[in-house]
Amino acid sequence: MAKAKARKPKKLFSPFLLSLAAATGWAATHEPDSFTDFGMAGAWLLSALAVGLLVGAALALLAPLGGLCMEFLRMAAGNSGAPPYHGTEP
Repeated sequence: MAKAKARKPKKLFSPFLLSLAAATGWAATHEPDSFTDFGMAGAWLLSALAVGLLVGAALALLAPLGGLCMEFLRMAAGNSGAPPYHGTEP
């Protein structure tokens, strides 16, 4: 018998969709006056792609850092009532 695969918990947000939204938002606010100049339209498309990739990279870096910060806060909140420990036994 095959084992049932464990399901991953749903994420709060999708990094792909956030980077896609950032790229399309940037492209919408920075569109050129006319698309007849193919060089300008190509540069516009490449810059929209670059914005999407930069947002994706930022999200990839921020996710682990956010997890570390949450773990640090959880540990700090759990030890707030304990007496300080300086490494010496009484």
